[in-house]
Order: sequence, then C-alpha cells, then structure tokens
Amino acid sequence: MNKQERVARMAELMQPIEQQILMCDNQQDLLMLASAMITSAKHIFIINLGSEATREIFKEFDFRDE
Repeated sequence: MNKQERVARMAELMQPIEQQILMCDNQQDLLMLASAMITSAKHIFIINLGSEATREIFKEFDFRDE
C-alpha cells in the first residue's frame, strides 16, 4: 500500500468518527468521546505493539505546550 492509498484508507476509517463528533451536543459529550477514543486507541496500541512501544509512542506527544 503506497502513501496515497494509506491516506485514502485513513480518511475512510475516520468517517464514522467524524460522524460521531457531529453527534455531540455539547462540550461534555465531546470530551467523553475524546476520552473513550484515547482509551480505545491506547488499548489497540498495547495489544498490537506491547506496553513499551505504546509508552514510546505516547511520549512523542507532549501536550503541555498546547
């Protein structure tokens, strides 16, 4: 799969998530969705890559500057 195909596939996979974002009625709903998505994403990484690799991936994202 080349880069263009990966980008297209990722966009396709994001469509249901974008639909869920649009269904959020308020900030609380949006934050609950984001929390659930982070938890699910972390679980997917741990299952497929292991705890150490997951820790390294999450260390790359330093949200303190935002």
